[in-house]
Amino acid sequence: MNSIKVPRLDWSRIVRSNDRIVCSHMTSEPVALLHSLAGSDTHDHRMNIFLGVPFSSAARGFPTNTTFTTYGGMGTAGVLARTHTTHMSMVHYSRSASAFASGEEGVDVVLVSLARAPDGTLHLGASHGYALSAARRARCIVAEINALAPVVFGAPWPAELEIACSVDVAYPLTETTGSGISEMERSIAAHVAPLVANGACLQIGIGSLPSAVLTGLSDHRGLGIHSGMLTPGLWRLVESGVINNSHKAIDPGISVAGCVYGDASLYSAVHLNPIVSLRAPSHTHATSVIARLDRFTAINSALEVDLLGQVNAETVTARDGSRRDVGGVGGLNDFVRAAQCAAQGISVIALPSRQVRPDGTSGKARIVPVLTGPATVAASDADVVVTEHGVAHLRNATLDQRAHRLIAIAHPDDRPRLLEAAQRSKQIR
Repeated sequence: MNSIKVPRLDWSRIVRSNDRIVCSHMTSEPVALLHSLAGSDTHDHRMNIFLGVPFSSAARGFPTNTTFTTYGGMGTAGVLARTHTTHMSMVHYSRSASAFASGEEGVDVVLVSLARAPDGTLHLGASHGYALSAARRARCIVAEINALAPVVFGAPWPAELEIACSVDVAYPLTETTGSGISEMERSIAAHVAPLVANGACLQIGIGSLPSAVLTGLSDHRGLGIHSGMLTPGLWRLVESGVINNSHKAIDPGISVAGCVYGDASLYSAVHLNPIVSLRAPSHTHATSVIARLDRFTAINSALEVDLLGQVNAETVTARDGSRRDVGGVGGLNDFVRAAQCAAQGISVIALPSRQVRPDGTSGKARIVPVLTGPATVAASDADVVVTEHGVAHLRNATLDQRAHRLIAIAHPDDRPRLLEAAQRSKQIR
């Protein structure tokens, strides 16, 4: 992004002191506009900028007196929080747009990155999110029109929303950094694959473990996509015919996502492609929508799971007790709960039994007696947990059944300590 051509704007005429500036996010992050604003001295940068989930390093160019709000430590937000005051929003992603629509979240100026179709119409690019709802309540809308952004159907810019200022830019979207799949991840994926029924509708996260899971689904048939993200792993299953969205009661034949995040070939593949549609959080993450998708299967990962079945997907705790945000609430709860409302739906949390260090050795336990961070997913919402050692079915299980089943899939060296802790707490009697 260092080679990006930064537009020059008179920000003093656009932004007022102490304004709250809301940006479109993920692969529609307005990177050029952020670089431009950071390079100005507008109001001594006394402003609050809502970034959602940033993927670029553009925000790090702002002076330290600029305050940011993000959806946790996902993307580049965790790094930003080390140098700038960063507030972490706890909103469930299904409510991210409605929070702006209702006025619960304030907004003065909106910065968006858009794509232009051959017919001249504007679209939200590769990510939907809360931007439209925020724009409808903003005093001023500023847009960059990225010539290299794909036009993805489902997210046209409304004609009635007046853009006060727009600039033409051209830079490639952020790409996922592919990494190899480990043998442990293949082992976990082998346990997940039988849980996915033919004809299931998938929601899956990003990273090497989800990629391993998707690789293990190559023999499945008639799968569908209704996910927060459309990734290269999912698209490979589309190209191979494993995913054809033929069993979906809603959006049949269409791969539905809130964001496209991958590489140049994926962005090219979705450009003006009628079998892909971007939708707002009120559609992608809503229980009322997902409940209509039979065999909806949510597959996600986490930092740790305790013996109650609670899941921490937000923070890691160091030995000195300090906490670092590396994840967030995001859409995890939305998908976990909605999956259990769909006919034959299932929610899977897949993770190694122990942290894997960069050198390949095992570190801290991931199945723990008590969470060291917040409970992103409550015990009452627990469904299925998978490690390389097997599968623990927790839905409708009693507390002592949960403990026994989770201990059975923990690292063998951790099982005696976990059993002792469960007995001490009287979870196992």
